[in-house]
Order: sequence, then C-alpha cells, then structure tokens
Amino acid sequence: MDTTYWISLIVGGVFVLLSLIGGGDSDLDTEIDSDLDADVSSESDIGTGWVDLFSVRTIFLFAAFFGLCGVLLPLAGLGEGARLLASLTLGLVIGIGGNYLIKRVGYAHISSEVTSAELKGRTAKVVIPFDSLDVGKIVLVTKGQRIQFKARSFEAIEDVYAEGEEVIIVRMQGAVAEVLKAQ
Repeated sequence: MDTTYWISLIVGGVFVLLSLIGGGDSDLDTEIDSDLDADVSSESDIGTGWVDLFSVRTIFLFAAFFGLCGVLLPLAGLGEGARLLASLTLGLVIGIGGNYLIKRVGYAHISSEVTSAELKGRTAKVVIPFDSLDVGKIVLVTKGQRIQFKARSFEAIEDVYAEGEEVIIVRMQGAVAEVLKAQ
C-alpha cells in the first residue's frame, strides 16, 4: 500500500505544483458590449453539480493529498486501516473542497459595468469626426477599460467635432453618446 500512497503523492503533487507554477490565462474572457449601456464584464462559466466531482483538478488534488496523508501518517503510529480512512477522507475533502474554492474565488465573476449615469459628464476624445447632422465615434478610458461609442451632437447643436478634440458626454441614448465640446 505504501507504493500507492507514493505514486499518488508524486503524480498528484507534480500536477498540482505545475498548476500553481504555470498559472497561465484563466477562463475569463473580456467582452465589450457597447450596445447595452457599455457593459464591460469578464465572465466565466462556473459549473456546479456532480460533474465537478470528477474534474481533473479534483482528481489531482485528491491524489496529492491522499498520497501525502498516506505517506506521513505512519510517523504518527496509525494502523493501516486508520491510515487508509484518514487518507481517503483528507483526499476527498481537499479534492472537492479545493476545487470548489478555486472555482468560486479564482473564477469569480469580475465586473466593471459602466452605466449611463456614470458616463454622464465624462470627458472623451473624438476618434471619428462628425458634425451636428452626422454620427461619429468617441473613446474614453474608464475603470481600466478603453471604450468606444458612437457619438452625435447634443440636441443637434451646430458644431463640428474634429479628430482628437475633447468632448463631454451629456447623456446616453441607447448606445449613442450625445456630446458637447469641452471648454
């Protein structure tokens, strides 16, 4: 049985360490949705239920801690039955619990929603010029995101908005910002 514990510890431990060291990109995808009040959000699919019990992460966490417990418990003088029961229990608790915590904390919904009310009064720059009869495009940086909007002159006030010029967002009409020149 010692061989089983050692193999579990080595195989599970290697993959747990690789996942900790490797880090890499998470499953979070950043989307910019300028059609719905510039909702900028990062989302991940967080599954729940029985499928999570058999995820690769759960299996490797189980193997690593089952093996670790099985290897270390003889130092405490436990018999083979108690050692097996304790190793299974710790492996299951850490495997399932660790997977749950990683999914809930690591892949938690991160949102930096920008509402119409928050955009009101913000300064932006014109990237596609427009006049009182046309629609152009503006860009602003808010909550760490660079967001572009279609823009038009507020209440058709006659003016020309040149590229690079600063404007103030007066209000949002759907996905279109109504702006005035900044002075």
